Amino acid sequence: MIKLFAMDLDGTSLDSNSILQEKTIDALKKLDENGIKFVFTSGRATPSVRYLMELTGIDNPLVTNNGALAFMNKENLIYQNPLKYEEVEELINFSQENKLFFQFYDLDTYYSNRMCHERFDHLEKDSSYGMNYQVNFSFSTNPLKELKLRKNSAFKFQIFLDKNDSKKRNMILEKVSEMGLYATTSSYGMIEIMQKNVNKFNGLSEISYLLGISKEEMAAIGDQDNDIPMLENVGMSFAIENAIDKVKEISDFVVSTNDNFGLVDAINLVLEKNSHV
Repeated sequence: MIKLFAMDLDGTSLDSNSILQEKTIDALKKLDENGIKFVFTSGRATPSVRYLMELTGIDNPLVTNNGALAFMNKENLIYQNPLKYEEVEELINFSQENKLFFQFYDLDTYYSNRMCHERFDHLEKDSSYGMNYQVNFSFSTNPLKELKLRKNSAFKFQIFLDKNDSKKRNMILEKVSEMGLYATTSSYGMIEIMQKNVNKFNGLSEISYLLGISKEEMAAIGDQDNDIPMLENVGMSFAIENAIDKVKEISDFVVSTNDNFGLVDAINLVLEKNSHV
């Protein structure tokens, strides 16, 4: 029996315009009505994941920053595993030496030394007044200094590169390995860096432990490398049709694309499975 359903956001639960459609929200409510916890597990920063959860009208658990943070609900933080200041400094220096665009997140703020709107268009929200983004921003010549002034920690560091530049990609991965950190990706042309033992499944495990739910009682759905740890460890796994090949290979089911409500298909399969228990 499935008691918890973990779901990636971008490319999976959201459509290609980063919108959580009403049809999807209705299906999520159906899970809730049937006693199944749905958990948004995302590489996004916490405020963005909270914002999307609030659209459902249900205050469920969250896994953010690829598993560096886990919440039992939007306010109850139960787990965090940040990068150290010296690790962030080393990654910044590496990025600057190689002229690579970078950004990093603390609990609610996006930091960078350069403003590139295309990097955060997906974080826009429908607001006619005040802040019209789902996170805060800090742009400066010394973003680490700004982080320290706030006495905050960074939970995820991102480096961007040309999608076809395998040489630079390998160089970045070598650096991350040398530092003893973990690298993954949630979209093409971007490498996301966290502490070595950070991933979506480990963040999810903090939640399932407190809820008394085993990994065999969990389902998960995703589309990218950063979803693989949770897809490999749950009792029922789904790949969205637009997923990378490796995700499709390891999943139990392949459902429709994110634009064709593949998540809704997966939810219906979970409900059908439970109906036979």
